[in-house]
Amino acid sequence: MPLAYTYSDPYLSPLATEARETRAIADLAEINLFSQEHLARLVPLRVYIITCLESVQRSDDAFSVKLAAYRREYDNALSLAKAETPDINGHPAALLSVEVERG
Repeated sequence: MPLAYTYSDPYLSPLATEARETRAIADLAEINLFSQEHLARLVPLRVYIITCLESVQRSDDAFSVKLAAYRREYDNALSLAKAETPDINGHPAALLSVEVERG
């Protein structure tokens, strides 16, 4: 079965497998229900992180360097996705409301 998402990193793309993609999708499903637009960005980043974690052999090899870069990129993309994803009531997560009572 072909991969569902596009992988553009020429070094890591050949290592993107169906098993890693399935794991990345499951990891993200545990966090939240994200839009397809966000998943198209998050899944490849998560696959790259999984690949690097499974492949790193030294603290200074290419996988280690890429892991650090992709973790930062993933964290930023995940924060943005969370902020733009509505909660179970349909409200944006970034919108906080607090009732104020005057006595």
